[in-house]
Formats: sequence, structure tokens, C-alpha cells
Amino acid sequence: MREKTPRNVTVSDVRTAGSSTRPRRRSTRPTLFLIALAAAFLVNVPTAAQPEVIRCLPPQVPITELPEAVLTEYRAEIAVEFESYFTAISDHIACLDAERSRALTEARDATDAYATFLNIPPAQKDLP
Repeated sequence: MREKTPRNVTVSDVRTAGSSTRPRRRSTRPTLFLIALAAAFLVNVPTAAQPEVIRCLPPQVPITELPEAVLTEYRAEIAVEFESYFTAISDHIACLDAERSRALTEARDATDAYATFLNIPPAQKDLP
């Protein structure tokens, strides 16, 4: 019988030997990072692409197309609804005025930015 002589084992032998019996685990850290990055991107991009929120929502006008008996019975409640409506519509009109002012300021700023842009000399192109 022949005796087996021990052979020198290298690091690459251990890696290849280990990989044939058991697959090497990949680190989940980069994968989790990519998932988190994708989620953050998907959450932020649609909101940036959406139009601005409507700032001034009008109040609903109280309903008066009801039978006369109902209007008579609930006269006090309907009067309170109208008073609430008139307060809310005043706030709505003030909001529209503020929005108009904001939009005019934004348009003025955009006009100034465009005028500044037009005053920038064009780049010299190297033409033969």
C-alpha cells in the first residue's frame, strides 16, 4: 500500500473546494442598498412630476333645492350653513387673491430670469 503524502493546500484550493460543495453566499448589503435607492427614487420622482397642489378649494354652496316643508322645518340649520358658507367663501376669495399675487411674482421672476438669459452672449463656435 502506498501512503498518501500530504500536499500543500492553497487558498484557491480551499475556495474552489468549498464552492463545489456549498455555494458561496453573496452579501445582501449591496442588494438592500439598491432596493432602498430604487424605492427612494420611485417615491420622490412621481411627486416631483405631479402638478402643484390646488391651494384654494372653494366651499360647497348649501343646498336649497328641497321641498318647502323641509326648508321650513330646518330653516335655522340652513341659515347656519349659509353663514358658514359666506365665511368660507370670503376666505376662499382671499386665498385666490394671494394665489394671484404669488403667480404674478413668479411670472415676474421668470421674466427677469429670461431677460438675464437673453443678455448672456452666445458661445463662440469654432467654425472653419
